[in-house]
Amino acid sequence: MKTLMSSVAVIALALVLLSGCSGSKDVKAPSMTNQISKDLGITNSQTDAGIGAMMMLSKKKLSADDYSKLNKSIPGGGDSYINKATNLGVLPGSVGTSADIIKVLGLVGVGPIQAAKFTGEVLKFTGGLG
Repeated sequence: MKTLMSSVAVIALALVLLSGCSGSKDVKAPSMTNQISKDLGITNSQTDAGIGAMMMLSKKKLSADDYSKLNKSIPGGGDSYINKATNLGVLPGSVGTSADIIKVLGLVGVGPIQAAKFTGEVLKFTGGLG
């Protein structure tokens, strides 16, 4: 069941981003981080770690071609969020399920309520980019 849920989360993220963000290069990465941080009441570093964890999961679950498209569609580049998450202590390869994203958020001090809402907030923001 965990595998199914993580696959659904990754596919949802990829579909939203791949279908709607190709023209969003003028959107600045900090605005995504700032908006999600504001909406959830968490810090920018916590948001960066969560987005980085989502990108790590996407990189693991998507084909190389689909990940490349997704990476390019993220304002500031998805790999930049992986780098930020790594700098904040998230180990590459440690995110294999959507539950791992919630664990990462907990490790950087995000409360359980905000962590549970995180993926939805990212999807809501990225869906509005297109």
